[in-house]
Amino acid sequence: MTAQIKEIIFYKGQRQLMATEPLSSYLKNRKDIDFSFRSTACWRGYLGTWEIRDTKLFLVDLKGWPEGGREVGLSHLFPEKNEVFANWFNDEIRIPHGKMLKYVHMGYESVFEQDFILKFKKGILINEKINDNRC
Repeated sequence: MTAQIKEIIFYKGQRQLMATEPLSSYLKNRKDIDFSFRSTACWRGYLGTWEIRDTKLFLVDLKGWPEGGREVGLSHLFPEKNEVFANWFNDEIRIPHGKMLKYVHMGYESVFEQDFILKFKKGILINEKINDNRC
């Protein structure tokens, strides 16, 4: 698998790139939605933009390409919504930070100086930690 394009997340007021796909757990339960890849660097077929506000995770923008190839936005999944609280998300988000120490041409496997790890339960941030990968 090719290295994948990271999604955007606004964390502590800063635009960051994350090595996690929070929408994937939601899409597992949506059998009526099937995104198709347009590039080997984006096998999932969509790019999300996320924001953490008041400890809550929100999907604030989406560009996706379902079967057939026409681009769709957030309203394709969530009609009449400008943003969506990600209450389905019960996992960690990894935000690589700093200089790349090792490039791996697969998924999100490249290693950076640090990883910010944000743990969520039902879309609410419950823990934050920093992993130092320089040692």
